[in-house]
Amino acid sequence: AVISSGRSQFTVRVLPAEEYPKLPEPAPDAVTLDAADFAEALRQVVPAASHDIDRPVLTGVLVAAEGSGLRLVATDSYRLAVRDLPGTSVLREGQKVLVPSRALGELGRLLAGAAEVTLHLAEKEATFDVGTVDDLPAIRLTTRLIEGEFPNYRQLIPASYPNRLVVAKAPLLDALRRVKLLALEATPVRLALRPDGLELTAIAQEVGQAREEVDAKYEGGELVVAFNPEFLIAGLEAVEGDEVALETLDALKPATIRANEGSTYLYLLMPVRVS
Repeated sequence: AVISSGRSQFTVRVLPAEEYPKLPEPAPDAVTLDAADFAEALRQVVPAASHDIDRPVLTGVLVAAEGSGLRLVATDSYRLAVRDLPGTSVLREGQKVLVPSRALGELGRLLAGAAEVTLHLAEKEATFDVGTVDDLPAIRLTTRLIEGEFPNYRQLIPASYPNRLVVAKAPLLDALRRVKLLALEATPVRLALRPDGLELTAIAQEVGQAREEVDAKYEGGELVVAFNPEFLIAGLEAVEGDEVALETLDALKPATIRANEGSTYLYLLMPVRVS
């Protein structure tokens, strides 16, 4: 093949088209989703997947039948993200598959500006059709599924919590970002949960200390719990709504973060042990 432009010319070797691998045909069972809703679900869940290739199961996103809809779940063993998509099931009850998070991250970019995405789940592949042109998919992304058993994440989520904090999301994020400026790498941010509000503290021996108070409503015993600030900020940013609820059993058990009311998204975060 020869490519010419002005005074430039390029000669490129080509290969027979028939040697290009044939993509598998999508599974006949499919569900069509609103592209913006699915892109939002991917934005909330995919970042929680692991990048450790030695633990391939954790590099995937679990897509499972949940009631009459789908549930997306990802974890890197330090945090867990769960998002429900009611009324959108393409799976049989109890059925689940593991889709590579890298493929879903790319799909999230492809969904920008699209109206709909159609999901086909087969035994070994997942196919996503984005948009249409002349009744054909404008973009088709096909990825192999990951083999293996996803961890039993349900056992990590208690049915109820004795300690519950409700706080406006924007002021909390602003305070965390300011306090984090003094936190060196691997320095946790301490959250003191009290009836009169929330206090954030970051202590870096070589730099100093940052402390900030945020108005909040709290029910439970006084408690100090510490988190990785990057993971905490990521979870808060993913929550929809203006108010978030942080619930925990104690300073050493995972805490959950979700919208204060009507949430289809849950973020579970392991605390950091501090003296």
